[in-house]
Amino acid sequence: MGDLRPYLQYARLAFQRRAAYRLANWTGVAVNVFFLLVHAQVLIAFFRSRPLALGWSAQDAVLYFTASEALLMVIGIFPDYRFNLSERIRTGDVVSDLARPVTLFWRDVAERFGTAFYYLLARFPPVFAAGAVLYGVMPPLRLEACLFPVSLALAVAVSAALWYLVCSAAYFRQTANGELAALVFVNTLFGGVFVPIDFYPDWLRVISDLLPFRATLYTPVALFAGKLAGMELAVALAHQLFWFWVLAAAALAIEGRGLRRLATQGG
Repeated sequence: MGDLRPYLQYARLAFQRRAAYRLANWTGVAVNVFFLLVHAQVLIAFFRSRPLALGWSAQDAVLYFTASEALLMVIGIFPDYRFNLSERIRTGDVVSDLARPVTLFWRDVAERFGTAFYYLLARFPPVFAAGAVLYGVMPPLRLEACLFPVSLALAVAVSAALWYLVCSAAYFRQTANGELAALVFVNTLFGGVFVPIDFYPDWLRVISDLLPFRATLYTPVALFAGKLAGMELAVALAHQLFWFWVLAAAALAIEGRGLRRLATQGG
């Protein structure tokens, strides 16, 4: 990566860009709280006929979805089509990016962390507070909770690498909107956005455990909710770290090939 200062500057600018749209953030808070209410009421109705399901109680499930809704934008589960790499390739702005002494992939990761930090300050507290007030959910006080910031940082990094890889399709197709939409669907299915992976059939759980998508949302949220501990937690963190470096290596390789393609097109 070389000098870190340009990447820190990109992270700061990404934070400021998000902070400029305060009304959009509060609108997003309202949307997150609405879906939290829907999820919570469905779960409470589900658990009304049974105290536990696969070791989960109604309170565990509501805590999971409270944290999930509060962290969706922090982790970056849904794309912003205005500022991603594919849009810069489509408009030709990537040419000016190439004149700067930074690697596009690491710039993208830095911007994701700047955005994540903004949403951690502006989106997570009000959404989680809504769940705490309405349903009395609080994370359990466990030693493993000290590793939550590590897992969250790895989740942001894995998410950034996934989005960069998908956006790289624009090097070859000029747009990546279809690929971005497909990633949202796959990430919500295998990342535990709508249903915790614990509730999946065994065969689907195995697939989810192997793929990188659980490293984005499920791992930090399940850790926050007290559902990961011991060896299972160690494996989950190793899974996040492994997939980040695999995806980062793939992203850098594709970036090199994509930039050569831009050069042959006269970009």
